[in-house]
Amino acid sequence: MILNSLVLENIRSYSHEEVEFPRGITLFEGDIGSGKSTILMAIEFALFGLGSQKGESLLAKKADDGYAILEFTVDDQKYEIKRALKRRSTGVNQDPKNSYIKTNDQKEPLSPSELKQRILQILKFNEPGNPNSVSRIFRYAVYTPQEEMKKVLGDTKTRLETIRRAFGIEDYAIAAANARDIAASIKLQVARFEERFSNTAQLEDENKASENLVVEINAKISQLDKERNGLEAKNILVDKRSKQLQKQNLEKVKLEGIKDKLEEKIEDDESSTESTEIDIDDAKEEVDELKEKLTELSKIKKPTVKTVVEIEKEIVKFQKINDELVKSEGIVSELSSIISKLSKVSGKNKKEMQKETTSKEKILENTLQTFEQSEKEVESLKKQKTKYETNIENVQANISKFAKLGAQCPVCKQKITTEHLKELEGERKTKLDKLNAELKKIVDSFFETKKQHTKLSKEIEKLESEILENQQMIPQIEEFEEKSAKFAQIEAKIKELQIQNKIPKEKFEYESDEPVEYLSALKDALVEYENSLAMTVETEKNHEKTLKSISKYQTDLKSLEVNITKNKKEIQSIEKQLKSFADIDDEIRSTDKEFKENNEKITKVYALSASSKQNLKNEQEKISINKEKIAESQKWKIEHDKFSEYFEWLTVFFIPIISQIEKQVLLSILQSFNETYHRWYSILVEDPTKESSIDEDFTPIVRQDGYDQEIGYLSGGEKTSIALAYRLTLNSLMRKETESLKSNLLILDEPTDGFSKNQLGKIREVLDELKSQQIVLVSHEKELEAYVDNIFQISKEDGISKISRMG
Repeated sequence: MILNSLVLENIRSYSHEEVEFPRGITLFEGDIGSGKSTILMAIEFALFGLGSQKGESLLAKKADDGYAILEFTVDDQKYEIKRALKRRSTGVNQDPKNSYIKTNDQKEPLSPSELKQRILQILKFNEPGNPNSVSRIFRYAVYTPQEEMKKVLGDTKTRLETIRRAFGIEDYAIAAANARDIAASIKLQVARFEERFSNTAQLEDENKASENLVVEINAKISQLDKERNGLEAKNILVDKRSKQLQKQNLEKVKLEGIKDKLEEKIEDDESSTESTEIDIDDAKEEVDELKEKLTELSKIKKPTVKTVVEIEKEIVKFQKINDELVKSEGIVSELSSIISKLSKVSGKNKKEMQKETTSKEKILENTLQTFEQSEKEVESLKKQKTKYETNIENVQANISKFAKLGAQCPVCKQKITTEHLKELEGERKTKLDKLNAELKKIVDSFFETKKQHTKLSKEIEKLESEILENQQMIPQIEEFEEKSAKFAQIEAKIKELQIQNKIPKEKFEYESDEPVEYLSALKDALVEYENSLAMTVETEKNHEKTLKSISKYQTDLKSLEVNITKNKKEIQSIEKQLKSFADIDDEIRSTDKEFKENNEKITKVYALSASSKQNLKNEQEKISINKEKIAESQKWKIEHDKFSEYFEWLTVFFIPIISQIEKQVLLSILQSFNETYHRWYSILVEDPTKESSIDEDFTPIVRQDGYDQEIGYLSGGEKTSIALAYRLTLNSLMRKETESLKSNLLILDEPTDGFSKNQLGKIREVLDELKSQQIVLVSHEKELEAYVDNIFQISKEDGISKISRMG
């Protein structure tokens, strides 16, 4: 089998990639996690499907579908196969509508399981086409994942299972395991059979005891029937006597009921008598109270000849006068307060104040003009002062320069004499003195003008303040004159109202002379008089009504006394009749007790009889069931003996024979395996003190100087060398057994993981020794580039893997 090309679409970290596989040794290199192992997974997926892995682990996370297309050659015949993945709501699975095999340009659609069967036929792999399992031959003859080989070396059970699968002898172990499972099931069945017939003797003893018990129960039932009949006859007589007593008791209860009603009626009449007597007393008290009230009402006299309506009109009239007085007095108080606040303008004349303000405003205007002119002069002097100060600084700077000139002019380069320098310096000093004198005059003038300017500013502030004060005082003068006039007007009105607020006196006496209070009291007295007239009529009616009620209460009282006497006589007659029934309650209780006791005995006898009959039925059924069980137990005894023979044949003969056959087959493989392993180990490890071999459990054994050494204590490179030697041994022997793989394809996944630089040098010898037409290496070791024919670089950027051929 030779790989030709591979197309990846949305497989793990690959978006879309195509790779051509050349003959010879090919290296796929890249950093860890770049996507190297995905290529090997995609090859295995294209050939054999998902196997035991999940579709979710192969399809790109953000993709809804993806596929792998692999082209390969077997026996000079090219084949192209395609497998696709599709994401659905239930998960990621193979797409049965998008898988095929192409031969001689003829495409044949096949389901995923059909495609696997066809590939196994093409590769001549003699193994079942289970879609949920990996190809055993491909895994151990062509491509063994690195992690899987590490598991094989670390676990004896896994290692032996791998050897069995690799060489197709797992059927022995499966047969032995199946036989043990069957033997265990048979053993369990034998125990169940034994349990089913183990109680036969016990069942026979139970039947004999049940038959004896049936005789005893029949005798007991007969005795209970006789006892029940005697009790029932006795109860008939007791019941007859009980009915007679109940009849007499009903008559007694009837008399007691009549007596109770009469007593209740007497009690009610006596209560009514007490209540009526109280009502009479209350009515008499009420008559006395009404008489007193009539006397009091007759004392109230009429206070005036006026009517209530007339008085009310006068009250309204005087209330209006009072309201006007209160309102006017409030206004006077308010005006008085305002006039008091304005007292400072008292005696001032509005026209004179306005004339004075106009005069001061004209003076202010002239002063402001003078102030502005003064301000301009100050600004002008300030500029002159600045100008002269600048000129003085320039002259002083020139004088300083002359002192530093030396004997030569810096401009014309001509020679300067000492006399010329002094002349120039003298001119500048004269000019400087003149400027200083002019500056002094300007400064003196500036300060004089500034002083005058400040004086004008104060005069302006004073005038503005006086004008503002006059302007504020003019409205106050106007308000003072207006409020004073109004105050005199309101005072005159108050005097007039006080004259009107007087009323002529009547016969009615009252403590206050205030008109509204006096009239209100007069009105109340008149209303009281009118009400007393109405109350007198009402009170006379109530007096007459109460006298009639007293007469009725006295008649009712006599009737109640007659009824009480009559009912007491009837009670005495009933009590004489009740004496004849004095002992009837005791007789009834005694009869009921006897009847109840007899019934309890009858019930108990019935229960015992029913229980005995049920026990009889149960024992008879038990006898019948036990007879059937005894017959059934004899059948299970026969089955027990038969299954015991099966168990003995499996455990004593079949399982030992199968294990012995497997052991012989493994020993026959072990010799060839050990020789091949030793050859690969010798190439990979050049240490004369160490040697390695394979024991009967196919475990790699390392010896150093004659002593066994645990593989776990070896260095990382030594462990990898042993794992690689073991892997190459499996590959070599498996390829010999598989016709289509004898000298073709070999895939090595990270074969040098953990190798030192010296150990990496052994890879060339290993690759030459393999003699395969096509070897695919997957590694992150750049040192391997020197030992291969073709190099593919795998890189990942933004989560997307890319493949590029380097050489």
